[in-house]
Amino acid sequence: MSIRRTQVLIVVVSALLFLPFLGGVRLFDWDEVNFAECAREMIVSGDYMHMQIDFRPFYEKPPIFIWLQVLCMKAFGINEFAARLPNALLGIVTMLILHGIGTRLYSNRMGILWCVVYAGSLLPTFYFHSGIIDPLFNLFIFLSVWWMLKSTQQHYMRNALIAGVFAGAAVMTKGPVGFGLVMLTTGIAWLVLRRSMPLPWKHVLVASATTIATASIWFIVDYIQNGPTFIMENLAYQVRLLTTGDAGHEQPWYYHPVVVAIGCYPASMLIGGGIRSTTDETPLQRMMRVWMIVLGAVVLVVFSLVKTKIVHYSSMTYLPLTFLAALALERMLASRGHWKLPTTIGLSIVGVVLTAATVLVPWAFQHRDALLALPSFRDKYLRAAIMRDVDWIGIEPWIGLVLLIGLLAAWLLQRRSKLTASIGVLFGSVMLFVALFLPLVAPRIEPYTQGAALDFYESLKGKDVYVKPLTMKSYAHLFYTDKPYHLSGAANGVAVDAWEPWLLEGAISKPAYFVARITDADPWRTHPNLRVLREEGGFVIFERVTSADSSLRRNR
Repeated sequence: MSIRRTQVLIVVVSALLFLPFLGGVRLFDWDEVNFAECAREMIVSGDYMHMQIDFRPFYEKPPIFIWLQVLCMKAFGINEFAARLPNALLGIVTMLILHGIGTRLYSNRMGILWCVVYAGSLLPTFYFHSGIIDPLFNLFIFLSVWWMLKSTQQHYMRNALIAGVFAGAAVMTKGPVGFGLVMLTTGIAWLVLRRSMPLPWKHVLVASATTIATASIWFIVDYIQNGPTFIMENLAYQVRLLTTGDAGHEQPWYYHPVVVAIGCYPASMLIGGGIRSTTDETPLQRMMRVWMIVLGAVVLVVFSLVKTKIVHYSSMTYLPLTFLAALALERMLASRGHWKLPTTIGLSIVGVVLTAATVLVPWAFQHRDALLALPSFRDKYLRAAIMRDVDWIGIEPWIGLVLLIGLLAAWLLQRRSKLTASIGVLFGSVMLFVALFLPLVAPRIEPYTQGAALDFYESLKGKDVYVKPLTMKSYAHLFYTDKPYHLSGAANGVAVDAWEPWLLEGAISKPAYFVARITDADPWRTHPNLRVLREEGGFVIFERVTSADSSLRRNR
């Protein structure tokens, strides 16, 4: 098949994989709702230069991804589909880039393999169905590393310029950590390859200057308008993530290696054959292999040391990891080999764990009486959440068996020396699992996790009332009530720290409602200005009472 036809096929298949069911599940708090709300408030306020949450300045992220969401919302409305569409389209672009680099380095087959491995691994393909920043951020970092690699191999300064542009775009997407990962990877790669690779100090300087110039396109405009506030607050936020377990996301040091090993199934179990060197490597192929090993290791080490650990922080490893897995498979195909015993064991362990989880979770929800009867199942929030009535078809638990069947079939095929078919079945089973999970399972699990709160928020859309979560951090009430500016603290001249006390105690002129998880609700049940409106799905909904009602309640 020609390269052009291959590219057309990649676009068509990627569109079929990533575009369907984008709006089938409501956005998940926090990250998805966080970014979508920033985009919504840009549209509502007409201020497209600054990020806002609840119509106050938001300093945690720069604007590139938010701008893409704004464009999609302008085209398709303010909804889940539009919020996730940038990543679905980015998935198509990413597949073309992986094919292009793989083909340039090796062959059209290697390019196709890289696409299959990436799209057929669990979390990498899931993230293209999400509304989070990381797929764009990761692609910018990867492209910057690729062009830095090319600049040190070919010694063209224009490659360093391009690397700087992509690093600057990464900074404009998520912050200075993007530039840091690129430079750290470049430095360590040089240490590993120093005998064959001169110190690229000129390229580093050019790329650094270009990074600053690219990021300054927005940062300087913001600085002129608002001074150094965003820069200082964003740096403080980055330091907080590095040094503290922000928002309760402090996990053990081995958290990210475990996430990558399980979340990147089956690619994570196949990288062994791609790590080692071979005698027939070209200098560029060797550099690519080493740089990808270094990039993956840098991300894992850095984010294992960082105090705040969230699943997608290590998602940058997916690109180098899938390259190494694709390279291992390319070498297998070239030598007509097959999996080794350690690979079979690794695939079997992770495949069985994932199958068990994806079978047991839907089964448990469908048989909640059995789950509630377990002595160990005592979590008050989960017990209340699972009592929600959700219509299950009955086939949902069996969807997880697709992973196990695919693994068994792939193992049998490779034992019969049908490695190409084995690769297609193994990674195709993951694609099929995701294609079934998104429309059949995810919409039925979401009501248990946040459904009661989101249902309540949606019921208040367009109503002139205040809504505020209590104790828990959330952005969902902003997006799903379609909160207008006049109901914000900024419009009422109330400071951030005073917003909740003002709604609870102040002389408000509109109804006010409050939402708390059942595990956090007890202190609010006795608040003199609150009464319980209803309890459902692990959430307690309060309403602010009038002064007369409050006095009557105290007298009782």
